[in-house]
Amino acid sequence: MGYREPEFAEVLRSIRATLPGALHVPGHEAILATGSGTMAMEMTVISSVRPGRALLVVNNGVYGDRLKRVAVANQIRCYEVAGDWFTPIGVDAVDAALRAHPDVDAVACVHHETSTGVINPIKEIGALTEDTDVAFIIDAISAAGSEEPDLGEVAADIIVGTASNGLHGLPGISFILASPKGADRLRQVPERNIHLNVATYLDSQQQRLVPFTPAVQACFAMDEAIREFVDLGGFAARTAMYRERAALIRNGFADLSLRMRIAREHRSHSVNLLHLPAGVTYDMLHGELKRAGYVIYAGQGPLAREYFRVCTMGELPLSVLERFLSDLGETLAELAR
Repeated sequence: MGYREPEFAEVLRSIRATLPGALHVPGHEAILATGSGTMAMEMTVISSVRPGRALLVVNNGVYGDRLKRVAVANQIRCYEVAGDWFTPIGVDAVDAALRAHPDVDAVACVHHETSTGVINPIKEIGALTEDTDVAFIIDAISAAGSEEPDLGEVAADIIVGTASNGLHGLPGISFILASPKGADRLRQVPERNIHLNVATYLDSQQQRLVPFTPAVQACFAMDEAIREFVDLGGFAARTAMYRERAALIRNGFADLSLRMRIAREHRSHSVNLLHLPAGVTYDMLHGELKRAGYVIYAGQGPLAREYFRVCTMGELPLSVLERFLSDLGETLAELAR
């Protein structure tokens, strides 16, 4: 499919028209970019902070820290509200940082910090910037469409996500959703990078064009994924499905005496951070489970030696999770011998 042809222009139009409504932010404008979620977040950071001003980063995990690294690498002044990796960030600390640093132009926060599975209080943080000139940026890469709160309840100026994860599309396409305030900000910031300037994408896509070669097949898959998301009940149905999965698998973990690290009230519905059992290393567990047909992840950064992660995101029937729990129990019993 030629991406300069009218057939692709129609797919681009369809995605941009339906995605904001599907995620309950109909007043936002959708901007598509070929690349990873991290690429889209870097695009957003460098396109949202005006010269001479600063970014305030919420940092309580690997992806919050990555936002800080993006700012530093692009020579954007950056402050951070750092917190414990196992709990949501404190809203009062964000408020205090905004008061202490009047030069802050944007606040960036990860909704679902997948290094641990913690959900941050994006609704409360958004309320701090709603009636100000400060732009609120949400990294919703592993939360859009599947994790609460509903994005429609949040005063977010710019939301970043991907076609995969909660929307169940294919990797390779990311999106940026900009409110009128967010779009104005994107156009106010001078171009810092040719390929990663969000305003360039916005101006082009408003004309049903793309400034650079897109991942055409992933766009077609994304269009279909959005359609299925809506047809199957949208956000309410998908979050209900994820809660059902979480309940099933977490009850199974309890039956296997596996301890979860994140308190129940702070957990996402899709990522589980578990203590490795005594005498079991991640490499041992990963190897045995992969032979059985499953892939688990290590804890990230300093958590790698003590924890492993199980994710229940994507097209996963409950029967697959039940079989996984059975095989996990057998694997742990074998490794304990």
